[in-house]
Amino acid sequence: MNKYITFAIVLLISILIGSNVFLSFVVAPVLFSNFDKITAGSIMQLIFPYYFKINWILGVVIYTIIGVLSFKDKEIVKTLKWFLVSVGAIVILNMAQDRSLLPMAKSIQREYVQALEEKQKEKAETLHSQFSNVHTVSSVINVTTMILEIFLLYNFLSFLKINRKEL
Repeated sequence: MNKYITFAIVLLISILIGSNVFLSFVVAPVLFSNFDKITAGSIMQLIFPYYFKINWILGVVIYTIIGVLSFKDKEIVKTLKWFLVSVGAIVILNMAQDRSLLPMAKSIQREYVQALEEKQKEKAETLHSQFSNVHTVSSVINVTTMILEIFLLYNFLSFLKINRKEL
């Protein structure tokens, strides 16, 4: 495998991990500690579409690179089987967040703000509970993708170590 291709794959995986860690452990805590929940949530909802799209696009690029390499070396797919399964899972999970959970969360938040403005306390509490459920699912998916991203890096670096002579 070409050293530039190797570098590109490691870089893309590192970007996935870095963006996940930065958004989860820097951006979100800073926003929620400096703004009220509704404002911080609205800002996060502006960031999330880009974050999810970039992540699944990076996953598709990694998958494509390995696919192109497999034309030359058929064994690479077999060797990186779990790596490719993990990349596929990251793509699917980010697409699910982007196309399903985020629109649900936006809709619930919009209704929640409206219920608060109209002083509909019971409806607002119900919507808050619904949002909490969507947020929990989203958080579990986020942690899962972070674990998969770390696995990708470990798996690919292990692959490189084993195949060092061929590089």
